[in-house]
Amino acid sequence: MNNSTGSYSRVITLYLILAFFSIPHLIDDFLFDIPEEFGISVHLAQFLAGVFILMYLGILIPLVRGERGGVIGAMAMGIFLALAGILKHIPLIIKPGPYWSGWFSEGLIIGMIISGILLAVFGVIELKRFNKELNKQELI
Repeated sequence: MNNSTGSYSRVITLYLILAFFSIPHLIDDFLFDIPEEFGISVHLAQFLAGVFILMYLGILIPLVRGERGGVIGAMAMGIFLALAGILKHIPLIIKPGPYWSGWFSEGLIIGMIISGILLAVFGVIELKRFNKELNKQELI
């Protein structure tokens, strides 16, 4: 995949921005006992956090290499995290009263949702461009 296009650079940038919001949000979840809500021990939650980071990096590597699978993985991660934020946290945010640590917690969630959605949108654009390039090469 030719990763010199603006949309491809946006996919990489949005994936990094998603990490900027989602990793601190994961810590925020731990501070406010979300693992306990799911019956997960602290040790298991820490292990799962490590698995999450490894998965995130495992997607980043092929993404930066310009591989189609990296774009698909980044889109999947963006959609997953955006949906998790929308389904789990937005209902709690819109309830009256303070939410966790206030604007900072809310900002992490909103940033995660927005960057995840944008990542999915620009990923689709990039995959379409990639398919067009592939079709051109097949005609040659």
